[in-house]
Amino acid sequence: MGAQDEAAGARRPGGRSARVRQAVLTAVLDELVESGYGALTFDRVAARAGVHRATLYRRWPGREQLVAEALLAQAGRDIPLPDTGTLRGDLRALAHAVVTNITSPLGEGLLRTLVSEAVRVPDISVAGRAFWEQRFTLATEIIRRGIRRGEVPSDVDPQLMLELLIAPLFLRLLVTAEPVTTAHADEVLDLLLPLIGSTPAGPQL
Repeated sequence: MGAQDEAAGARRPGGRSARVRQAVLTAVLDELVESGYGALTFDRVAARAGVHRATLYRRWPGREQLVAEALLAQAGRDIPLPDTGTLRGDLRALAHAVVTNITSPLGEGLLRTLVSEAVRVPDISVAGRAFWEQRFTLATEIIRRGIRRGEVPSDVDPQLMLELLIAPLFLRLLVTAEPVTTAHADEVLDLLLPLIGSTPAGPQL
């Protein structure tokens, strides 16, 4: 391969540049989980990613921007959008995925970073809002499918319904320190669905 081919390969999506970026962003997330935002430095990230710290300085002006990009890159990766055919099945699968995510070292570490740092670090605050907006935008499609199937009233607010389902899980993790379990998620769902007038899915047309 000649020099021109190598240069083209470096610019190609999935080439060295993309691999370096992914290694750095993964290193950022690992550092957040292990040591928290306060201890995160370019030197530690560079060492973990196996790159020179000058590589980081060329791409990110500060650690706030570096963490913000890592958070945004992670959004939506860990909680897939289920499609079981029923609203109850979809919400149950979603809630179980949230439990698995926020009780994992990575998920809990990211959540605590967003909660503790977003108030005082503008870049992380912006990234946090985009992070949650992206996740809620994907997840509200579950409710919209339920509306189209006639399982839930058409005037239901999809985002509010998701907040009512997910908020008790975050409360246990961040405030009361009670166990965050799939059984508790099921209890919340069983209380929520009758409150919003949910009915079993009708025949598909």
